[in-house]
Amino acid sequence: MTADLISRARAGDAAAFQELTEPHRRELQVHCYRMLGSLQDAEDVLQDTLLAAWQGFAGFEGRASLRTWLYRIATNRCLNARRSASRRPAKQ
Repeated sequence: MTADLISRARAGDAAAFQELTEPHRRELQVHCYRMLGSLQDAEDVLQDTLLAAWQGFAGFEGRASLRTWLYRIATNRCLNARRSASRRPAKQ
C-alpha cells in the first residue's frame, strides 16, 4: 500500500502525498515548536517543510523511512529559520 502511494506521489498525485505525510504532521509540528519556541514559527516552518518535501519528492529514494526524511527536512528548515532570526535586528 505504501509503495503504491509513493509511486503515485512521485507521479504528482497530491492526495497520495498528503496521505503519506498527514500521519507525521503533528509530530513534525511539535519537533519544530521545540526547536523554535514559537507555535506560529513552527507552523510556518512545517508548511515550508511539506512544500519542500512535495517539490523534492522525486529525490526521495526510500533508503531512509519517510518519517526520517521529513524530520531531516524539518530540522534543516528550523535551523535556517533560527539563523535568519539571529541576523534580524531586535524589535524595538
